[in-house]
Amino acid sequence: MRAPQAAAPKQLQCGWEWARIALFPGELAVKFRGLLASLVLVYAGLAVVPAIAANRVALVIGNSDYKHTPRLKNPSNDATDVAAALQRLGFDVVRGLDLDHAGMREQVRRFTEKLPGAEAALFFYAGHGLQVAGKNYLAPVDARLESEADLDFNMVDLDLVLRNMERTTRTNIAFLDACRNNPLAANLARKMGTRSASIGRGLAAVESGVGTLIAFATQPGNIALDGEGRNSPFTTALLGAIERPGVPLSDVMIGVRREVLKQTSGKQVPWEHSSLTGQFYFTPPVPGASATTLPPEPDPAALEITFWESIKNEKNPRLFEAYLKRYPKGAFADIARITLEETKTAALKPAAPVSPVSDEKLAISDPGLLRELRDRLYELNFDPGAIDGPLGEPARQAIREFEASSKLAQTGVPTSGLLRRLREVGGLKPWGAIVYAKSNQKWGMSWSHATRKEAVAGARASCGDVNACTTEISFFGTECGAFVHSGTSWSMAARDDIQKAKEATLADCRKRSKNCSIVATVCADGADRFASGH
Repeated sequence: MRAPQAAAPKQLQCGWEWARIALFPGELAVKFRGLLASLVLVYAGLAVVPAIAANRVALVIGNSDYKHTPRLKNPSNDATDVAAALQRLGFDVVRGLDLDHAGMREQVRRFTEKLPGAEAALFFYAGHGLQVAGKNYLAPVDARLESEADLDFNMVDLDLVLRNMERTTRTNIAFLDACRNNPLAANLARKMGTRSASIGRGLAAVESGVGTLIAFATQPGNIALDGEGRNSPFTTALLGAIERPGVPLSDVMIGVRREVLKQTSGKQVPWEHSSLTGQFYFTPPVPGASATTLPPEPDPAALEITFWESIKNEKNPRLFEAYLKRYPKGAFADIARITLEETKTAALKPAAPVSPVSDEKLAISDPGLLRELRDRLYELNFDPGAIDGPLGEPARQAIREFEASSKLAQTGVPTSGLLRRLREVGGLKPWGAIVYAKSNQKWGMSWSHATRKEAVAGARASCGDVNACTTEISFFGTECGAFVHSGTSWSMAARDDIQKAKEATLADCRKRSKNCSIVATVCADGADRFASGH
């Protein structure tokens, strides 16, 4: 609102300069015309500011002071600081702190009233949230969850906000710092009993409408950290990125992701789903200014430490083999070799004698145990086919492959003893994945996940078409994956070295096409990330 007040004096000054130019002919007039041209350009730049402010609106909510769960430290700080930054960037901000159910819905209503005619709309939320049956809910400070019905009456459906944004606005952005460890979800799970499987960790992946970007503080199904300082790691990184001039939103998110990986030692990986149709700038580029430099990739030494910390207490020898492949002279290489020998020796010890009453060799028929067995095979990178239903030949082949790797007789039979061994071995980590949709040539990738299932889900969400992106390559530990494409051919491969992965995919693709090029690469631990066009 200050720009119109400043306009009058500048208009008077411009009129006075024209009078002086008319009075002083020749070279002096030329100099004054040059000065006037510069002033006009400056004024034109200033005049843009109120137009941008009038066409960018934001809703910012931070809930910290929960009545029925422990207080969260940072969300109110996060919302306060984000609101201030957005106001500096020309947004008309609707802000709410520590809102109850009625207060949250009222602020959403106020925000919705400002949307018609807006060119860009932004929603920032920090606080508790949860997913039930793939649907995301945001928690007011007075929320209590005693039954499923309370989701409708005590929570705020995220779709309520997104639906109104996508109805009227050209560009929509949502930042959700709401994946914290949530006691409300645990309480609801106890009340729901056997139906609690529909309650997931963190928030569920969301498919955005055209012109929308939805960013999560961490990958779908994972838990984000609240942080030790004034702000959460996600909000700290966001605040450090959005006011850099000339950085498009896509690069802002890359910078945020790198910074959060660095702050959390690789434990938290921000994720987004985007269907934006053009570049969006919080601060437009300054003519003649050099591009802003994004934060660097995570330090390799930090990646090594993160990987070692995640496996050092595990019993699976494949994890230590993976570490030694990537870091044969690493800081923990000697410990890894000793641990590897110990785990292999323990695995080769003969099993205790089986008593006549033992169920060691008893075939499993319970559907729940069969599902667990197939889940555990899948997480060890053996593919058992369908997780539910009758045990098919893919599952029996996966069992035989696991038995062979464990120096057991290859039976292909799902027994109680087999399930016990799978439980003892545990899983593999971290996981990365690349997926591809042959029907529409979309692709996606993800990394640094605790399980193979999470990695594939993250890659499919990144792809943007969960049902179509079914072709998958998964890799764990320090393995790396690559995706190559041409107009008529494609290939994906995983190897224990990024260069080997690139060479394998290119060689395979070039058997069918001459125009193959690398589209994406990533290692399971997040190293060597590349995506064409990013």
